[in-house]
Amino acid sequence: MKMRIFAAALACLAGAFAAGGAGRQGPAAGPAYVFSLFGAERDTVCGTAGLSGRGGWALTSDTAGQAGRATAREEGGGRVLIVADERPQMEVLAGFLRAEGRYETRIADQKDLPADLGVHAAVFMYVHSKFLPEPEKALIRYAAEGGRLVVLHHGMASARAGNPDWLRMAGIRIAPRTDAKHPWRVVGQTTHTLVNLQPRHYITSRGVRYDRTVRYRSSDEPSAEGEFPGLDLPNTEVFLNQQFTDGREKTVLFGSMCTDPQTGETIMQDRGGWYKPAGKGWLFYLQPGHAESDFRNLNYCRIILNCLTWQPPAEQAG
Repeated sequence: MKMRIFAAALACLAGAFAAGGAGRQGPAAGPAYVFSLFGAERDTVCGTAGLSGRGGWALTSDTAGQAGRATAREEGGGRVLIVADERPQMEVLAGFLRAEGRYETRIADQKDLPADLGVHAAVFMYVHSKFLPEPEKALIRYAAEGGRLVVLHHGMASARAGNPDWLRMAGIRIAPRTDAKHPWRVVGQTTHTLVNLQPRHYITSRGVRYDRTVRYRSSDEPSAEGEFPGLDLPNTEVFLNQQFTDGREKTVLFGSMCTDPQTGETIMQDRGGWYKPAGKGWLFYLQPGHAESDFRNLNYCRIILNCLTWQPPAEQAG
């Protein structure tokens, strides 16, 4: 273990000397991360680091100068509950939240929820299979009473068609796969490019480094093509045709862009991530998260963490 930490330190020193030299630079650069945890192949995972088992993050980084206003909530801490039926992906995320966010993080099955969700700084929903009525009601009530509810990936997928109250809260309609106009569709074995549609927003920018600039045309027609920062998440899946039913209640942060490997079609939809008021609380949705590797990307994890530390303007606060 000591040798691994020493190796990490050497790698970081090398990165410091190399700063400003050759290498990929994103359009909205944050800290320069040069050491990869878990053997990640890209330079998006992290600083001076030690690894102690599955999901064991130990990070240090300098985020000075990043966009976003300083708030007491930025210090992190408090309890976080992850409601999930697939653990490997959430073990990685939980390790990050413990190390970098300093949150006391627990993963629970939907059948094993604590009696009082209100003690948690945030609750995550990552349920792929059938979402049972009682946990559904508990999470909706948690948000309505002032909680911060973060839904990831398949928390807004086709299985949620059996949870109309959930979709009503989210302002989402999921049509059947046979729908003539906007059928539910999943593109697998693709790179999900998360396109930053609000580069000045705290959630999209604080401590986040993007891979490249992409050409993107908003699905909010009529729109013209523009250039935006993009974050690539390879070997994963993308959901298409999550339909909004709540007008302009959502603040859309990210677009989703991918290429269908079967047809070669490039698809762009403004559904990569958003948030909205939910009673006295807030509901956040981020679409990436199918693959464990999605949560090994430090920059995506930073976006998730920013959802926990962002503070709404005073006029929007519940």
